[in-house]
Amino acid sequence: MEIVVDNSRPEIEARAWLNDHKDETGLSWSEIAKLTSVASSTLSRFASAQYAGDNGKIAAGVLAYRDRLTAQAEIGADMPRAPDWFETETSRRLTSLLRWAQSGKIVLIVTSPGLGKTKVAQRLADRDPNVWLATMAPSTAGVATMAIEVAAAIGLGDVKGSPQQLSRQIRAHVQGKNGLLIIDEAQELTDKALNEIRGWHDRTKMGIALLGNEKVVGQLDTRKSALAQISSRFSIKHVQALPLEGDLEALLDAWGVQHADQRAFLGRIGSLPGALREVTQTLEVAMMAAFGANQPLTVDHLRAAAKQRNVKIGGL
Repeated sequence: MEIVVDNSRPEIEARAWLNDHKDETGLSWSEIAKLTSVASSTLSRFASAQYAGDNGKIAAGVLAYRDRLTAQAEIGADMPRAPDWFETETSRRLTSLLRWAQSGKIVLIVTSPGLGKTKVAQRLADRDPNVWLATMAPSTAGVATMAIEVAAAIGLGDVKGSPQQLSRQIRAHVQGKNGLLIIDEAQELTDKALNEIRGWHDRTKMGIALLGNEKVVGQLDTRKSALAQISSRFSIKHVQALPLEGDLEALLDAWGVQHADQRAFLGRIGSLPGALREVTQTLEVAMMAAFGANQPLTVDHLRAAAKQRNVKIGGL
């Protein structure tokens, strides 16, 4: 079949950009195909001017992908960003608890949403190769599915086998490393899965930290007989419903919020469910509106952002 190449401007532009984009990003044709909804084989032939189909249609898809990336980059350049990390009294306390657990203990950390326990856990895991963070979900509630998630977190990759085989591989991998396994969203796990984790601790002396919400406490209180073995091994059980004194101030300082009226308004939000997370998200929306209007941040921007996010505070 004779290949007819359309040398119109959109096709030339799309082909040149596509080849440059692939070289600059190092993406494969299959990876770009997922982003453009164009088959990888079609993309590769189009890029080398060997595609025999509708080149104009492919060019339009490629240029739409380019324009989407450009728009996202422009938005991202102006988007207010939460500080990557800032110390709070809560973060210091939770870090201390996790380090204590790493000495071979089991700890339970239960906080309300938005207090930063997951960020603390992730930061510790990023900084210490022998700290592993595995996040649970309804799909990982059972022994086998939980073990598969943990195996991936500790670096075993995509393992297969019976629950017994999976546990054996996990124990062998962590043995003697003085490590800490952090299980986030632990409230999603079944009794058997929690007791399997307890068994890993007993046989390897690996530290265990169970992180979750108040549902974990309910599980442990209402199912005492099923969970007695792991409950009795808790070295510390830390339950925290509200930010500690100074947490909000540290967040506002990290964001550079100095005006007293703005800090007072955000303080009211920080006392609501969602706590510091809700403050952060309100700040992001308000700052985007202020930047978009080329104005400094005001309490009016914050009030409008809170209303947009449906934050329920009196006198809004």
